[in-house]
Amino acid sequence: MEIIPSPLFYMGNKLKLLPQLKPLFPPNIDTFYDLFGGSGVVSLNVESKKTIYNELNPNIYEMFKLFKDYDYQEIIDHINKRVEEFKLPTMSCDVRTKHYQEEYKQEHNKNYLKFRKFYNESNKNYLDLYTLTFFSFCNLIRFNTKSEFNMPFGNRCYLKEHNPQISYTCFRIRKLNLELKNEEAITYIKENFDNFKQDDFIYLDPPYLNTLAVYNEKRAFGGWNIANDYELFDLLEKLNDKGIKWGLSNVFQNKEYRNDHLIEWCDKNNWNVNHLDCEYASLGKGSSNTDEVYICNYPTPKQMTLF
Repeated sequence: MEIIPSPLFYMGNKLKLLPQLKPLFPPNIDTFYDLFGGSGVVSLNVESKKTIYNELNPNIYEMFKLFKDYDYQEIIDHINKRVEEFKLPTMSCDVRTKHYQEEYKQEHNKNYLKFRKFYNESNKNYLDLYTLTFFSFCNLIRFNTKSEFNMPFGNRCYLKEHNPQISYTCFRIRKLNLELKNEEAITYIKENFDNFKQDDFIYLDPPYLNTLAVYNEKRAFGGWNIANDYELFDLLEKLNDKGIKWGLSNVFQNKEYRNDHLIEWCDKNNWNVNHLDCEYASLGKGSSNTDEVYICNYPTPKQMTLF
């Protein structure tokens, strides 16, 4: 199965799980709603007559929008311009000797911080923000209370190998009938409730309460808490009553933390629960000891129970 990766770095994206998720999505989708769009990797890989990508975080939304608003060569040229202007690394540091590597890190850390300062004190061009993410620690995207990008340098580089991802994403977005939204997901469902049709499909990948990630933080545009979960659960029950298909990604357990309220809600409604193989480690949603699940209100081709 061919999976198109997103060129946008974002914690918790579903790239590694998509080969398991896609076969569980319903066929013949009219409008596909990706209401916690993030990196856009799910939107890029689902076939439908129309796709709605929605992301609350305006910085993530604006960076994903770059691939729709700009030609791929414009994006690549801008990155190369900033790399040259601020003397940022274009090759991996670990190819150097240990002594030279430390000098290399210090030099590029200084240049990266200079570029970060330039971005924060300028009009905050999103092409610049996207460029910064190639060099930040673990490619993470984080802001302080003043909305300043504050990730440290990560000894990472912009490589020519990134160019095909950028170009293919621009091509794919132009091929899709794609509409972009920058709204709060629960509010969007409420305001558009009467517009959802039986051939539509709503996919939701909200922040997981029992994991640690940047997007769970309070400063990440309000955060996400258990009250949000319950409000979303109530809306999903109402969508089910209306005959609208939906799918929800979440976790039953992460290390010693169990999502008891989620498990109880699934048991109460007898939702279809698919346990996914998530043998991967990350700083975000997944870990090697995570029971990640795909919950839906329709029959799936196969039940993937691995626990």
